[in-house]
Amino acid sequence: MVTRMREKGQVTIPADIRESLHLSKDSLLSIARVGDGILLTPKPSVFESVSAKFSKAAAKKGITLQSLLKDLKKNRHNEP
Repeated sequence: MVTRMREKGQVTIPADIRESLHLSKDSLLSIARVGDGILLTPKPSVFESVSAKFSKAAAKKGITLQSLLKDLKKNRHNEP
C-alpha cells in the first residue's frame, strides 16, 4: 500500500485500516523510527514498552544495534 505525504507531513491512513483498528479523527497515534522505516501504532502502544525492555536487556548483554544489524546482514546472505 502506498500513500503520499502532504505539505505539512500529513499522510492518509486508508479507511479499511482505520476501521479495523477503530481509529477516529481524535485517535492518538505513536510514531517511532525503526531503522530506515517508520512504525505508526495506535496509542497506547505496547511497542514502546517492549522496545524499552529489549533495549535494556540488550545493553546488559553488550548487544549493540550495529552488532544486530551485522548479524541480520550475515543471516540474510546465508538464507537459501
